[in-house]
Amino acid sequence: MKQTLVVYHSRSGHTRRVAQALAERLDADLDEIVVDTPRQGPLGYALCALEALMQCTPDLRRAAHDPARYSLVVIGTPVWFWSLSSPVHAWARRHVLAQPKLAFFCTMGGSGAERAFAQLEQTCGKTPQATLALTEAQLAQDIAPALTRFVAELKREPAKKRAARKAVPPRRLRPAERAAR
Repeated sequence: MKQTLVVYHSRSGHTRRVAQALAERLDADLDEIVVDTPRQGPLGYALCALEALMQCTPDLRRAAHDPARYSLVVIGTPVWFWSLSSPVHAWARRHVLAQPKLAFFCTMGGSGAERAFAQLEQTCGKTPQATLALTEAQLAQDIAPALTRFVAELKREPAKKRAARKAVPPRRLRPAERAAR
């Protein structure tokens, strides 16, 4: 089993593209959050905006992977009406994410990442290890450098762990060990 899971919802395909690229770079399992009722066309777009504003929890298809079995879960969401998408909100409410480390990424028209990340953090009850926000303009360009920075941040040891490791006092030498020096 792999150590990382990338889970995402995508209506337009932008978030899917980023999720697939991240899963490849992280050698991760990939799981799409799928709603039971499709949200295509103008009416679907309006429904998405309404659900995001009201923080609805739509019915989802069963997930292929259990996030509790991974040490890192990367959650991807589109930003709908400056908010967390309702399918990702529903998925996060359904799964207990106490054990794994979390990271978030989002795709958006132009803004709303901060609010979407704050909503996702509140729903998960955990602070993410890293975040990545990509606008449509950025998605139209080469996103490889942004993905590289995000992956590097995920692989970096947290500052608390580094500090704790450095703060461990040296082991006391036994008399025989001192004499040997």
